Amino acid sequence: MIKQHFDLIIVALVALSLVMYDWVIDLILNLLHFIFEIIHIAYEWFELGIEHTVEHLFHTSRHGSQIVTFYILLLIAGLLMRWLWRMLPSLYQRFKRYTRLAWACRKTEFKAYWLSLTLFNKVKLLSTVTGIVFLSSLFVM
Repeated sequence: MIKQHFDLIIVALVALSLVMYDWVIDLILNLLHFIFEIIHIAYEWFELGIEHTVEHLFHTSRHGSQIVTFYILLLIAGLLMRWLWRMLPSLYQRFKRYTRLAWACRKTEFKAYWLSLTLFNKVKLLSTVTGIVFLSSLFVM
């Protein structure tokens, strides 16, 4: 069910973020801070593991193992950047294709739904939407 209505969930979250923008900004910033903390801890753990492995494997000094670790991490970062550079165009094309397909499907569904409504139900729907927009604008201002 979530996969079927994923685009509607995204639209609802965007609408919610427009109405409750201060809460959403605070939530997103806290979430990003937490994610960056976890990434930083994982990176430090990975770097320390490489450094100790190089130090014990090649019997180098601390400074020598730090230099070797730096170049190993630079190599890994370069390889990741190359992989990302190759993958981004295909990911972007897939995102564009999904967005266009979702737009066309929802547009067709809404058009069929609108045509199936009676005049009285169309007036009710429009008045409900207008009321919701009016009430949500009161909360924003």
